[in-house]
Amino acid sequence: MSPAVEIAVEDLVGLEVAARAGADRIELCHDLARGGTTPDPELVRQSVDRAKALVAAREAKPHLDVHVLIRPEARTGDFLDRPGEFAADAAAVERMADHARAAVDAGAAGVVLGILTADGELDVPAIEAVRDSALIAAQCAGRGLSLTLHRAVDAMPSRQARVGAVEAAIGLGIHRVLSSGGHSRALDGADDLAAMVDAAEDLVEICAGGGVRPADVADLVRRSGVGSVHLSARRRPGAPVEPDAPETLTDPAIVAAAVDAAGDL
Repeated sequence: MSPAVEIAVEDLVGLEVAARAGADRIELCHDLARGGTTPDPELVRQSVDRAKALVAAREAKPHLDVHVLIRPEARTGDFLDRPGEFAADAAAVERMADHARAAVDAGAAGVVLGILTADGELDVPAIEAVRDSALIAAQCAGRGLSLTLHRAVDAMPSRQARVGAVEAAIGLGIHRVLSSGGHSRALDGADDLAAMVDAAEDLVEICAGGGVRPADVADLVRRSGVGSVHLSARRRPGAPVEPDAPETLTDPAIVAAAVDAAGDL
């Protein structure tokens, strides 16, 4: 089976562009320039409705769905070796639990979460609190929910720590772990990702994300064995824009190229 392609977007137009270009999954965020934060619940609701409409109109893959990043704030997009970027006190954990519940209430098919201690270990009690808030909301709505552990794992200190995070994710009921293997570019972290895939034992999907370009997809997947790839597919600053191009940073050509590269595997 070809790896799935997940596109991170921050607006409705970006979702439409990604869907029409063949994305399998949407991660909805705010402020992608700083690594992404939690979007407004109303945008989540609109995005879910728009995704369903595109599927119904056969303008998107039938399994397209929307997953929502749960991360209240981001001080910098450069979080490697900075576990403090993902640490949270009790008040922040409560906010994340509220955000997760609101995202599910707005129709999200999944939530994307991750919390670390100041020492760079998974903050399991905090993750459980946010997870449980989301799961209870899904249960009340009478539907399932996908759980992704996000790139907080890339701020952990070592490959061994990330492998341990995958093993912990299995016990936490996480379905997917998003990681670059602790590198700026996932392609450079392919060996680390392969170790995470081995640790997952097909119980958790490893999704490669971080500086992924369409040209990287084939080599990245073959070297690491990941089940999906994640990219923002943002238009490069200064790149030419067609006169009728939609007003969004999501570049349809980049999405389509990534989808084609994955489909060839």
